[in-house]
This record gives sequence, C-alpha cells and structure tokens, in this order.
Amino acid sequence: MPMLAHAADESLEKAAALIKANKYSAAYDLLEPLEADRAGDPSFDYLFGVAALQNGKATRAVFALERVLAIQPNNTDARAFIARAYFQLGEKDTAKTEFKYTLEQKPSPALSKAINDYMTAIDKSLGLITTYNAYIEATYGYDTNINSATGVNGFPLLGGTVILDKNAREISDNFMSANAGASFRTPIAKDIDFFAGVNGMMRVNLHEELFDTKSYDANAGLRIKQAIDTYTVALQDSNFYVDSVRYRHAYGVTGQWQRDLSATDQVNAFAQFTKIKYPDNDIRDAKRYVAGGGWAHVFSGDKTPVLFLSGYLGKEKPEDSSFDQFDNNIYGARAGGQVTLTPHWVTFANSSYEYRDYKGDEPFFSKAREDKQYDASVGLRYLGKIWTIKPQISYLKNDSNIVVNDFDRTLLSVSFRHDFNW
Repeated sequence: MPMLAHAADESLEKAAALIKANKYSAAYDLLEPLEADRAGDPSFDYLFGVAALQNGKATRAVFALERVLAIQPNNTDARAFIARAYFQLGEKDTAKTEFKYTLEQKPSPALSKAINDYMTAIDKSLGLITTYNAYIEATYGYDTNINSATGVNGFPLLGGTVILDKNAREISDNFMSANAGASFRTPIAKDIDFFAGVNGMMRVNLHEELFDTKSYDANAGLRIKQAIDTYTVALQDSNFYVDSVRYRHAYGVTGQWQRDLSATDQVNAFAQFTKIKYPDNDIRDAKRYVAGGGWAHVFSGDKTPVLFLSGYLGKEKPEDSSFDQFDNNIYGARAGGQVTLTPHWVTFANSSYEYRDYKGDEPFFSKAREDKQYDASVGLRYLGKIWTIKPQISYLKNDSNIVVNDFDRTLLSVSFRHDFNW
C-alpha cells in the first residue's frame, strides 16, 4: 500500500507540473484513469478539476471541484475554478454567485482581479451593462490582381480579335491599407440589447492609384437573448469607392437566429435582403436575397481546435428586368477553423465556394454567364499585449465561361491590429 500511495503522489506531482506548463490535455490523460480510486482526495480532485476545465470538459470539472469544496469549503482557488466551469457551461448566474462568495473570502489580489474580470465578462455577455469596442488596423501586402481582371490580352469576337486595354487586364502591385471602427451595445430591456457600429477602410496601391479603394459602413439593430437562443435583426449601409468615386452603395436588413446546443456546439440560420445601387452604372442596380445556416464546434484539447461550416443560397435580381444578363442565382458554402498553438499563437484556415448561374445571355458573347468562385486563405495570429499581428496568404479563383470575368488573384499581407474594449 505505501508503494501505491507513493506512485499516486508521483502522478499528482507530474500532473501539477504539466498544468503549470499549460499542458492540460496531458495532465487530464494522466489523472482521468485514477479518478475511480482517488475521487474524494482533495489534492487529486483539485488537479483533476483544473485539468478537466482547461481541457474543455467543464462538467467533469464541476463534479471534481464539488468534491473538493465538500471537504474544503473555504478553498478559494477551487471555488474560483468551479465558478469558471459554471461560466463555460452557460450557468452564468450560478457562476456569479460562486465568484461573489470567493471574493468574500478575501483571496489574493491577483485572484480578486481575475474574478472581477470574469464577473465583468459575465455582465457583458448577459447584456447587463453598456459596452464599447473600437479597433485600428494597418496592413501591408502584395496583390497579384488589384483590379480583379482577366489575365488575357484579348479574345476572339465576331470574326475578329478584341484587344483589352491595360486597365482591363490584371495588374499587380504592393498596397497599404488602414482600417478603423467603433461599436457599442447597451441593454434597453430585460434580455434585449441595442447595438450600433461604424467601420472605415482605405487602401492605397504603391503605383496604380487608379485602383485605390475605400469603404464606409454602418449598422444598427437589436439583439434578443432567450436562454440558449439569440435573435438578431440589423439594418446595414455600405459605400464602396474606387479612385475616390463612389462605385457601389448597398443597404438592407439582416436577421439571424443562433442556438447554443452545448458549451462546444452552436448552430445558426440567417436571412438577408440588400438593395444594391451603382451610381455610374444604374443598369446593374439590383435586389439581393440570401438565406443560409451554419454550425460551429469547439473540440476538446489544450489547443482548442475550432471548426465552422456554413451554406447559403440566394438570388440577385436587377431592378430593370430588360437587363436579365445580371439576373443570377447564388449557391455557396464556407468552411474554416483555427488551432491555438500556444497562448500567443493561433493558426487559421478558411475556404469558400460560390456558384452563380446567370439568366440572360451576355451581349457580344451570345451565352449566359456561369461563374464558379473558389477562395482559400491560411495564416497566423500573434496575440501580443498591445497588438495582434496577422500574416496571411489568400487565393481567389473565379472560373467563368465569359473570358473577361475569368481571373485569379493571390494576396500576401501582414496586419497589425489594436483593440479597445471598455
């Protein structure tokens, strides 16, 4: 028996070292087989509860930490961790009660600050207080096709050859961009929030000023929270400029339903109506209808892998029905995810596919347009104390049966972003 006790103590020492090194998955795997024999030992239960919590197993953490508190009701560390577990499980009122009780025990200044931060996060998530957010972002990069144009010099037409102007063919350039935005959310009734935000972007090419762009957008709406369901409705307005001339104005409304199936799974459905105006090309003015849904999952493990999948379909209909070459059906899908490599480094990847089937024939080409658009990106995020740094590479291919709409594009960039939250 003494040898078994010594082996168990060695396991606890090793688990404590793994937890200190943020190797929570390894600590959990070490302790989980011992639970049947060691449950009821506060030293074991505390370490097992912490490892389970940090490994995404909040329910197991609650059971283990409850056993600790049954024997050591004044163990402030265990009570703080069980409050975090309740928070992860969505039991936010219970989490607040446990956090408040822990504060009454006069914990260390560091633990008190962490608890107050969690309680503020709970109040924010419950919409009990007004929150403000803002960000600034600067990006430098290289774009192989800044004007999203075809790579061919010309194409046959009506027995001859059309030679494309330089600006109608793909142009590569380095670019710099600046983004900034601000938003707020405030409760207006029980479980109902009002939110609003504005964003702005300016992108400058190193040589090709003709294709400099900028955009401004704003949104405002209501969010209704009911247990595991969240309903959102928002009005949106967006303006996009090319060479300081307004190219497109879009405005509309979006509605979304979101359900938390568990602490690790979430589904949503959405519908959107947008009216699109082209000030210098009003034959393209259109109404767009889009609806879709998605699923997101957080996997267990100390790297917290996240996966999301979504699909949508839509219709874009020109306001002038005589220009039915712009009338198209839209079908799309997206997938992506991220993995936390270290507390400061996150890697991510995203991809999408969109198929657009146009109704009327394109003038001069005597056939209806058909596009298959592929998009993929991979990158890293470095989460620093002040700045988030994001190097990224992305590729887009629009495979079209109309030569002037057939193009591909690769972007290499690095972004520096700072967020403000209060």
